[in-house]
Amino acid sequence: MYNDDKIKEIMEDFQDFTFDEEQMEKIETFKDTYTDKSEEEIFLEIIKVNEDMKKDMTEEEYEEILKKLNSIRPLLNEEQLEKLDKILYTLGK
Repeated sequence: MYNDDKIKEIMEDFQDFTFDEEQMEKIETFKDTYTDKSEEEIFLEIIKVNEDMKKDMTEEEYEEILKKLNSIRPLLNEEQLEKLDKILYTLGK
Protein backbone atom coordinates (compact mmCIF):
# COMPACT_ATOMS: atom_id res chain seq x y z
CA MET A 1 0.00 0.00 0.00
CA TYR A 2 2.35 2.75 1.22
CA ASN A 3 6.08 2.38 1.57
CA ASP A 4 7.79 2.35 4.94
CA ASP A 5 9.63 5.58 4.21
CA LYS A 6 6.39 7.50 3.73
CA ILE A 7 4.93 6.08 6.95
CA LYS A 8 8.12 6.96 8.85
CA GLU A 9 7.98 10.48 7.44
CA ILE A 10 4.39 10.90 8.60
CA MET A 11 5.22 9.57 12.06
CA GLU A 12 8.14 11.99 12.31
CA ASP A 13 5.81 14.86 11.43
CA PHE A 14 3.66 13.95 14.42
CA GLN A 15 6.55 13.23 16.77
CA ASP A 16 6.79 16.78 18.15
CA PHE A 17 3.06 17.41 18.14
CA THR A 18 1.71 17.57 21.67
CA PHE A 19 -1.47 18.73 23.31
CA ASP A 20 -1.49 20.97 26.33
CA GLU A 21 -3.69 20.19 29.32
CA GLU A 22 -6.53 22.43 28.14
CA GLN A 23 -6.57 20.77 24.72
CA MET A 24 -6.57 17.32 26.31
CA GLU A 25 -9.54 18.31 28.47
CA LYS A 26 -11.38 19.50 25.37
CA ILE A 27 -10.65 16.20 23.63
CA GLU A 28 -11.90 14.22 26.63
CA THR A 29 -15.04 16.32 26.82
CA PHE A 30 -15.57 15.91 23.10
CA LYS A 31 -15.14 12.14 23.36
CA ASP A 32 -17.54 11.86 26.30
CA THR A 33 -20.11 14.10 24.69
CA TYR A 34 -20.09 12.56 21.22
CA THR A 35 -19.52 8.86 21.81
CA ASP A 36 -23.15 8.03 20.99
CA LYS A 37 -23.81 10.78 18.45
CA SER A 38 -24.49 10.40 14.75
CA GLU A 39 -21.91 11.21 12.12
CA GLU A 40 -23.83 14.35 11.16
CA GLU A 41 -23.90 15.61 14.75
CA ILE A 42 -20.16 15.03 15.02
CA PHE A 43 -19.56 16.77 11.70
CA LEU A 44 -21.41 19.87 12.94
CA GLU A 45 -19.34 19.89 16.11
CA ILE A 46 -16.13 19.70 14.08
CA ILE A 47 -17.18 22.91 12.37
CA LYS A 48 -17.75 24.57 15.76
CA VAL A 49 -14.42 23.33 17.13
CA ASN A 50 -12.68 24.64 14.02
CA GLU A 51 -14.07 28.10 14.63
CA ASP A 52 -12.81 27.97 18.23
CA MET A 53 -9.39 26.85 17.05
CA LYS A 54 -9.21 29.76 14.61
CA LYS A 55 -9.95 32.17 17.45
CA ASP A 56 -7.62 30.57 20.01
CA MET A 57 -4.58 29.85 17.83
CA THR A 58 -2.21 31.88 15.77
CA GLU A 59 -2.55 31.45 12.03
CA GLU A 60 0.72 29.50 12.01
CA GLU A 61 -0.49 27.07 14.70
CA TYR A 62 -3.78 26.55 12.91
CA GLU A 63 -2.09 25.96 9.54
CA GLU A 64 0.33 23.50 11.16
CA ILE A 65 -2.59 21.42 12.44
CA LEU A 66 -4.17 21.39 8.98
CA LYS A 67 -0.84 20.42 7.46
CA LYS A 68 -0.48 17.51 9.88
CA LEU A 69 -4.07 16.49 9.26
CA ASN A 70 -3.37 16.33 5.54
CA SER A 71 -0.15 14.39 6.13
CA ILE A 72 -2.06 11.37 7.47
CA ARG A 73 -3.77 10.79 4.12
CA PRO A 74 -1.57 7.80 3.23
CA LEU A 75 -2.73 6.06 6.41
CA LEU A 76 -6.44 6.40 5.67
CA ASN A 77 -8.70 4.08 3.76
CA GLU A 78 -11.01 5.31 0.99
CA GLU A 79 -13.99 5.94 3.28
CA GLN A 80 -11.85 7.87 5.75
CA LEU A 81 -10.35 9.94 2.93
CA GLU A 82 -13.83 10.87 1.73
CA LYS A 83 -14.78 12.00 5.24
CA LEU A 84 -11.58 13.99 5.62
CA ASP A 85 -12.15 15.64 2.24
CA LYS A 86 -15.73 16.50 3.24
CA ILE A 87 -14.54 18.10 6.46
CA LEU A 88 -11.75 20.06 4.81
CA TYR A 89 -14.03 21.22 2.00
CA THR A 90 -16.61 22.42 4.51
CA LEU A 91 -13.92 24.22 6.50
CA GLY A 92 -12.75 25.90 3.31
CA LYS A 93 -9.39 24.19 3.22
